[in-house]
Formats: sequence, structure tokens, C-alpha cells
Amino acid sequence: MSSTGAAKIQLPGAWDREQEIVHEAGGGELLFAEILNRYADKIIIRNPDFQVPPFWKRIGGFDHGKTNPTAALLTTVDCDGTIYCLGEYYQPGLTPRQHMENLRKLPGFLDSDHICADPSIFYRTQAQSDDSFKSIADLYQEAGLHGLWEGENGEIAGMERILEHWRDLDYREPTLKIVCPYDYSRKRFGVFPNGCPNLLWELMRTRREQLSAQQLMRKNPSEAIVDKDNHLRDALKYVLLSLPSPSEVPVENERERILREAYETGNYQTLALRMLRYDAERRQTNALVSYIVRLP
Repeated sequence: MSSTGAAKIQLPGAWDREQEIVHEAGGGELLFAEILNRYADKIIIRNPDFQVPPFWKRIGGFDHGKTNPTAALLTTVDCDGTIYCLGEYYQPGLTPRQHMENLRKLPGFLDSDHICADPSIFYRTQAQSDDSFKSIADLYQEAGLHGLWEGENGEIAGMERILEHWRDLDYREPTLKIVCPYDYSRKRFGVFPNGCPNLLWELMRTRREQLSAQQLMRKNPSEAIVDKDNHLRDALKYVLLSLPSPSEVPVENERERILREAYETGNYQTLALRMLRYDAERRQTNALVSYIVRLP
């Protein structure tokens, strides 16, 4: 065979590496890229004027890395349960104390209701000078990162959760949205307080493993996700698998809305009834909360 022929045989693999185009045979297909490209205007909020009401709850996602980037993600949940990714941190090669200096520059992250983190950081594996052991979570807490919760780490469940938020977008709005006025075509390290370019960069590259014919006989390709460039994706996974509940409208805001609606429509006859109904619904909700254990 000629050298030209040999070069042609090698081209598909080289093309995959350079262009990140994968083949359908044996898996390897991109998981989110088509959805993000097709429904970008629905999923991605590019307007820098987007603002979040102060009563929407904040939830952080956190994935510690050493040679790989440490990733922090700030999300918020509206009153309908839609989750918004607001800002991120993406930086390799620092100590927990050094990372904390940067995390303080991500507005709202340290004030999150809770921060869902990689469960592996809660094991005491870090040897100390006094022969004791501490967890990576301990080191972050000593540096000032409080509210760390052990996240759920099911990879397939996490990816399916993302897809569930983005199903049937021809007929409805997505229940997971990502703020990003930045270019997300390449990886960039640092603090991004007003958007999530690296999260989108990772999601665009997420793909299933490309399996051989022999592997396909033993393993369902839908159960194999490439374990690479998944740090902010993991942070998002921890948030989504915590099943965050919708934020609650403050009582005074809802009462004002009911009064304003009555004033605008001139419908005062049922105002007292609507107020009573609202109070009854709140009492019922509070009663149910006392019996049902759920993450806040």
C-alpha cells in the first residue's frame, strides 16, 4: 500500500481529534451539541441586562481539581422551578486557599443556600503534619467555603436530567437556562461573574464513548459518557440531582400582586375571597413541608 493510502486510513481518527466530529458507528455521538445549536435562543441568555430577583434561591455546584480545573457554578431557581446558570469559576493548579481568593470574586457563590460538591472530597485522605488526615472539604471550610453538601454522582442520571430539562423545546420553554454573553467556542480560565462560557464549552463537547463492535456486545453505549472536560458539567450535575424546589414568592409580594390585579381589573368583589384562598394555600403548603423531607 502506498504512503498516501496509509495517510487516508489515519484521517478519520485525526479528523475526530482536530474537529471533534464523532462517528455514529459504535457510539461517539455528541450528547448536547445539536440541542444547544438548534435551541440556542431559548436555552442561552445573551442579554447582559438579565437580572435575578433577590428572593430567588441560589445553589452552588463545586468540583475540585488538582491538575484538572477546579470548577464552581452559581445557579438560581425561579418560582416555577426553572434553573438558571449565572456565573462560573474555572481554574487548575491552585490550593484550596488560593481558590478561595478567586471564589470571593464570584458574586453570590459564597452566599448560596448550599453548595453541592463532588462526594469524593469529603473523604479524609489528606495527610497533615500532625499525622492526622483531613478531607479536601475540610481544607476548603477552613479557608472560608461553608455550606458544602455531598452531591449525587450518578453520571448517567445527571446527563438524563439535563436532557429532561431540554426535551420537546419546539412546544415549551426549557427549564434549564444558561446565561452567557461571552464567546464559548474555546476554554478559558478565570472567574466569569456574568455568564458560563466554559460550562457551554464542556456541554458542546460532551459525547458518548466510541465503542468497538466487541465492546458493543457487552455494553450499552448509552451508558458510557466520555470522562473528559466535565468539571463544570459535574458541578451542574450535582445541582440538578439535588432536585431543587422552586423559590417562593415573599408573602408581601404576592399580596401586592393580588391587590394590584384587583385594582387594574376593578374586580373588588372577590378580593377578600382571593386573599383567604391564598392564606389557606400557604397554610396547606407549610403543613406538607413538615412531613416531606426535601432539599431546600
